[in-house]
Amino acid sequence: LPAIGGGRYGPGQFGTAAQSNNRNPIAMAEATGNSNTEGNTLLTRVALNYRPIKGLELDASWGREKRNPYTKTFQKNADIFTPNLVTGQLDKTSIWPGITRLNETWRNDLYQVFSGQANYSFKVKNDHSFQVLAGAQQELTTQYFFGASREGFINPNQPFLNLGSTNIQNNAGANELALVGFFGRLNYSFKEKYLFEVNARRDGSSRFSQAEDKQWGNFGSASAAWIFSKEKFFDGMSKYISFGKLRGSFGGNGNQNIGSNYVFDAFYQQSNYGAITPNINGTNPYFNNLNTLGVAILQFANPELSWETSQQWNVGMDLNFAKHFTLTADVYNRSVKNMIIPRSLPSSAGGLSDPFVNAGSMDNRGWELSINYKTKVNKWRFDATFMLSDVQNKVTGLVPGLPFIGGGSTRTQPGQALNSYFGLRALGYYADSNDIKGSPALYGSSWSTNPAVGPKPGDLKYADIGGVDGKPDGKIDDNDRTFIGNNFPRYEYSINLNISYQNFDLNIFGQGVGKRENFLSGTGAVPFLATDFIPSLLDIHKDYWTPQNPNAAFPRLLAGGGSYTNNFRASNWYIKSAAFFRFKNVNLGYNVPASVLSRVKISGVRVFVSGQNLFTITKAWNGFDPEINNANGEFYPVMRTYTAGLNVTF
Repeated sequence: LPAIGGGRYGPGQFGTAAQSNNRNPIAMAEATGNSNTEGNTLLTRVALNYRPIKGLELDASWGREKRNPYTKTFQKNADIFTPNLVTGQLDKTSIWPGITRLNETWRNDLYQVFSGQANYSFKVKNDHSFQVLAGAQQELTTQYFFGASREGFINPNQPFLNLGSTNIQNNAGANELALVGFFGRLNYSFKEKYLFEVNARRDGSSRFSQAEDKQWGNFGSASAAWIFSKEKFFDGMSKYISFGKLRGSFGGNGNQNIGSNYVFDAFYQQSNYGAITPNINGTNPYFNNLNTLGVAILQFANPELSWETSQQWNVGMDLNFAKHFTLTADVYNRSVKNMIIPRSLPSSAGGLSDPFVNAGSMDNRGWELSINYKTKVNKWRFDATFMLSDVQNKVTGLVPGLPFIGGGSTRTQPGQALNSYFGLRALGYYADSNDIKGSPALYGSSWSTNPAVGPKPGDLKYADIGGVDGKPDGKIDDNDRTFIGNNFPRYEYSINLNISYQNFDLNIFGQGVGKRENFLSGTGAVPFLATDFIPSLLDIHKDYWTPQNPNAAFPRLLAGGGSYTNNFRASNWYIKSAAFFRFKNVNLGYNVPASVLSRVKISGVRVFVSGQNLFTITKAWNGFDPEINNANGEFYPVMRTYTAGLNVTF
């Protein structure tokens, strides 16, 4: 927000914050109401374990979780003052937001799960070990909600629903989700050196159409392992490698997490009956000068939607060596087919929500490495773990007739990562008028025909990389857009240290990403740009182009920011490195000796101090969290937290 507007002059005396609508964030936080949520949660679980014969174990359980959250949100007005330069006093000039509103909601959420399985273990001639498991599981989630709201409360100290006089609204709804699965597993071990496992599942989900026979999916996997350190030929190596294991697996799984329970079916929606303005979602027809209650389909249905499936192979090794070291290494490839993603529709679709479709396939190729070192020297103990992993994502195909999915600054297309950034390639800034005249016309603007609307020195210029035929055509438009990066992290790593001496212990944890790209836009990239408030600029925006500062981070400074939108089109200029290392957590503690506590009959006392998010090393713009994708500058910053505490056990 601009620094030229008053925030708060005194208790209950809020300024305009330099906003034309007087929306003061300090007043919003301190004086314009509150929201409280309370409720009851009841957890119930019943379990049965029975062993009728040797080796056979039967398990059954039923669980139930019921939640009834109740939320009451009351919005009231704050007084807005402006200084009177004549009297030297503060004048109350308005109130914000100008509306008193009470909203109350109540929910009844019920989750139930039943599972049962039988596990039978036996051996043949001691060398052959078998374990057979079979079972089933069922989950049912039901949700019901009711809400009501009113406006026009005369006394802000009486936030009761019946005292609201205008805009009377109510709403209610219910939804249900059911999952069921049958599963089996067979394990075989020969001399505890050669291990084999086979899994099979059949899962059903109510998120898919029963009429089209899309609810069920079959999945399975197989794995094998060889503990080579138990072989006789390895006896001479045991002092160097105490344990060694090679393993591999191949299998498939399914995904039905769409985020909505009924996208497979067409259902009608209607506006809130009884509302003063009941046509808020466009479902009501207008006949004979009357707004008539109506219903409409607001989202395309897709009864052909089915399970998203994945297949993965994995090869790995586990080693314990040199007395103090443990190593785990894996290489894998995960292929996803029938991806569930929303398909963008043209404007001719009539404004209906995008349908979910099974629209393609992609690969994730990666590896993981973990090394642990543990030792003890006298009263010192040291334990360190380092982890490093990498994965590369690539879309391998879409449905026929669909070359890509997405719009705006992202696009999903075969050969590229999922939701890759798509935009122009910036070449830098126009140096002067001659540079502009010698450059391609920019989105219809021409320096020679209309200099007033064309680019100016200090504006971004872009590469002419493709016309209709894929060749430069002397102009910059949407045909010059290309893939400019993606936000998939590469080379993720973490370090975890544990050090102790007598009764003191220290834990240090840090994590980071070696390579990652992030698209920064909106308020964070554009000075003086905002949607519904009068903005200012960030400190980073002060590095803008001038003839004396030709290598600035930002184009020439313009009031209103978006008044020359060509500077802020999606381009690689705003693709920034999001690689980082974050000192995530440090914890120092001291355990009071038991000999001291025995005198006061206390079993344990621990004193500790800790810090979270102590610092972050990154090339991202100052203040931006590199872990947030597509940051627009309107987010809550990462908080640095210090904690001191005392744990007493009786």
